[in-house]
Amino acid sequence: MISRRAQPWLGTLVEIVAEGADDATLIAASDRAFARIAAVHAQMSFQAADSALSRVNRDAQHDWVTLSPDLAAVFAAALAFARASDGLFDPSVAGRLVESGQLPRHTGFPDATTTDWRGIELDGDRVRYTQPLLVDLSGIAKGYAVDVALTSLRDAGLAAATVNAGGDLARFGGATPIHVRLPQQPTQSVRLAELDHGAAATSAGYFQPGALRHPRSGEALCAETSVTVLAPDCMTADALTKVVAADSACAAGVLARHGAQAIVLDGQRAICSDADGWHDLPAGGTA
Repeated sequence: MISRRAQPWLGTLVEIVAEGADDATLIAASDRAFARIAAVHAQMSFQAADSALSRVNRDAQHDWVTLSPDLAAVFAAALAFARASDGLFDPSVAGRLVESGQLPRHTGFPDATTTDWRGIELDGDRVRYTQPLLVDLSGIAKGYAVDVALTSLRDAGLAAATVNAGGDLARFGGATPIHVRLPQQPTQSVRLAELDHGAAATSAGYFQPGALRHPRSGEALCAETSVTVLAPDCMTADALTKVVAADSACAAGVLARHGAQAIVLDGQRAICSDADGWHDLPAGGTA
C-alpha cells in the first residue's frame, strides 16, 4: 500500500510518499514525520520573528544563547561546511539579504552587513556571535528537516519512503528517478539520475532570481543555471549545492570528501563531477 500526503512547510510544499502494510500505519508514520518537519520549521525560520533562530540572532550578539538539540546540530553542520569549503558555504550571509530586502528585518536585529562565518562561536549547545552578524540556516535546514523526517519513517518500519521538500529529497527502499527543471525553461524537466537510499538537492534561480548570493562578493548565483547534488544525506546535498554554485572548480574536492556528486545544467549542456573533476554529461545520459 502506498500513501502520498503533502503539507506546506519550510517555504515550500513537502510531500511524503510512504509504502507499508496498511493505511493506518502509513498515516501515523507520516504524521510523526510531518511533526518533525514542523518542529524544524518553527525553530529555524528566519522569516518568523518568534522562532528560536530569530531569538539567537537578537541575543547572540550580547551573550551565549542555549540551543535546542536540532538547532545545535544544524549550527554545527553549517560551521563544518563553512570550514570545509573555506567559506563558500556561509550561514552569516543573511545580513546582506536583509539589507537588500530579501529577508525581513525583525525588531532587535543588529545592523549586520558583514559576512563572516568565523564570527559564529559554537560551544556544544550554546552559541554567540563575536561581531554583528545575522545567520540564516535556510541553506541547510530544509535538508536537515528532510533527513529527520526520513529517519522517523524508517524507524516506523516502513518498506520504503520518500520525503521531497521542493526538490530537496531523500529516499530509502528502492530506486526513484530524479527530475530537474530546465533552468531557462522551468516548465520542462529532465531526468538526471536514479536515487536509491540517498538524497538529492537542487538550487536554481528560476522562481526566485537573486535569492542565492555569493558569500564574498554578494553576486547573484544560479541566474541561468541549476545545481543538483547527490549525497548520502539531504543536509549534505543541500549545503553543497551552494558551494558548487559559488565556485564549481573549488567545489570538486569538497564534493569528493563528502561522497557527493554534482550536476550543473545551464540550458546548453550538463556537466557532472566525479573523483577526477568535472566532465560533460552525454546528452540523454544520467549520473
